[in-house]
Amino acid sequence: MKGSPIILTTDFGLSDEYVGVLKGVILSINPHATIIDLSHGIPPQATGRAAEVLCKNYRYFPAGSIHVCVVDPGVGTERRIVVVRGCNQFFIGPDNGVFSRILETDQAAEVYELTNSDWFLEDISTTFHGRDIMAPAAARLSLGASINEVGPLISTDSCVTTTTTPPLVSETGIRGEISAIDRFGNLITNIEKGILIDFGLSPRFANRIKSQLLQLHQGSYGHLPDNQPAAIINSSSMLEICVKNGNAAAILEVGIGERVVVKTK
Repeated sequence: MKGSPIILTTDFGLSDEYVGVLKGVILSINPHATIIDLSHGIPPQATGRAAEVLCKNYRYFPAGSIHVCVVDPGVGTERRIVVVRGCNQFFIGPDNGVFSRILETDQAAEVYELTNSDWFLEDISTTFHGRDIMAPAAARLSLGASINEVGPLISTDSCVTTTTTPPLVSETGIRGEISAIDRFGNLITNIEKGILIDFGLSPRFANRIKSQLLQLHQGSYGHLPDNQPAAIINSSSMLEICVKNGNAAAILEVGIGERVVVKTK
């Protein structure tokens, strides 16, 4: 029995053995499991970024998919491990805010505390609950085990939320910030396309970052001028600062948290 696919999101990177071990545990319980890597490049301890990645991408996976999110700076402490049933999928991970955007998206979501030790590995370390608790739980769910077996149903209001800085919208413009940088050096802002549309999205908008004025283009990367910073709406419907055939982060010398201002000309 193959069962539901299991999708992994972690801050482990790929240079160490941690991702491989997660997969090994899953396959030891469900040898036919389909395991998909969403991202192992979440910045260390960046629970807010993990929440954003999950919320932006869960919809591209089939109903019943099981997401395991191991961004867990509180591993080994009294923080809870939870299983969320929401958005027609399952999410397993620490109660530290990584699922806060999912809970905002699906107000009818259910949250269970993962306490059933029969679902864990026999030996539980204090530093790798992703391996010892979350991965085996995901494997069991993928085989059709009931979520009612994981532990008690808990209030969504009791779950930890991440603190995010929303864009500031005024009559004259939008003030946001860089929330992520991908491996191409593209600067992803916290300004959603919907906000720009509400504000009157058009090519007349200009974006200012580090005192540079950037035109908002409505085409693809290939339509941009070479080696010049520009702004586009990316595949996740977020305002993005990029450089065709270049690295915007390096060229502009900016990092996460840098202010971005959108104004009409």
